[in-house]
Amino acid sequence: MSKEVVRRETKRPLTVRHGAAVVAVGILGAIVAFWVLSSIVGIIFFFVKLAVVVALIAGVFWLIHRFRR
Repeated sequence: MSKEVVRRETKRPLTVRHGAAVVAVGILGAIVAFWVLSSIVGIIFFFVKLAVVVALIAGVFWLIHRFRR
């Protein structure tokens, strides 16, 4: 029971409206992809900065504890 793939071929050329819609969807998709990727990179950068700050604070406390001995 396999279904055949039916190809619908039209002889009509691409209309201006359809071409503009394809371009608009492409531009919108690029903007959304850029926004999502920049958000992900921003979140990663935030956690890296947070880890560096925590490491610096822990290092200062470790040095203070070491020098008090």
